[in-house]
Amino acid sequence: MKPIAFGAVAAAALFLSAQQGLSATVSLTIDDFDSFQEVKDTPSAISTNASELADPAVLGGYRDLSIENTAATGSTVEATELSSDSGLLSFSNIAGARGRGYITYDGNDSPMSVDTTGLGGINLDIGIDPYFAFDVAYFDRDVFIMIQAWDMFGNTVSYAETLTAGFNPNLPFTDLTGDPGFDWTQVGALQFFVDSTSTDVSVDGQLYSIKVIATEIPLPASGLLLLAGVAGVPLLRRRKKA
Repeated sequence: MKPIAFGAVAAAALFLSAQQGLSATVSLTIDDFDSFQEVKDTPSAISTNASELADPAVLGGYRDLSIENTAATGSTVEATELSSDSGLLSFSNIAGARGRGYITYDGNDSPMSVDTTGLGGINLDIGIDPYFAFDVAYFDRDVFIMIQAWDMFGNTVSYAETLTAGFNPNLPFTDLTGDPGFDWTQVGALQFFVDSTSTDVSVDGQLYSIKVIATEIPLPASGLLLLAGVAGVPLLRRRKKA
């Protein structure tokens, strides 16, 4: 009778979980910033410095960083910097400096432009109510940010905000606005922008990671019971043969 009891208990547990509406989260890491990459800019004739790094752990396998110093009233040595290293993305400006930086995920291309289909149609719509989760270490002053996404069909959506103390580090997909037909299951490129040009001088900030998090789509109760029943069939068969 043990196989039958096991099947009944398993089915009851699965049914109870379904009835109680227990939910779990699922996540997709866009970047954990473990790999080293660095771009710096000083006031000069060259307005932007950029680089691309191949990293299989990031979205699409490549990360583009670009940086531009827009003002430096102090020392002009390495005035504005954007870097990834050992699990931290850092945006920093020396005393009196302002700048802007881009973090772009669009496959293998020039870091100075956006290939809007470079990701080939990655699915970011991984569950119920997905959102971008920014694991923020700190930002010491107000700074302007923007997030923009492109799908494989030419649609684009974006979100912009000036971050102040106490900002919410989670950004629901529904907060990005633009083309109504945007398809989160077919993302072609994704870009994050940080800019202190019109906010504060000497802004410094760090992120541990960027992820997409959502509530897992549960199986209906009938499906869970069916799985429990199927799981018990081999046990019952072995019992009969014995």
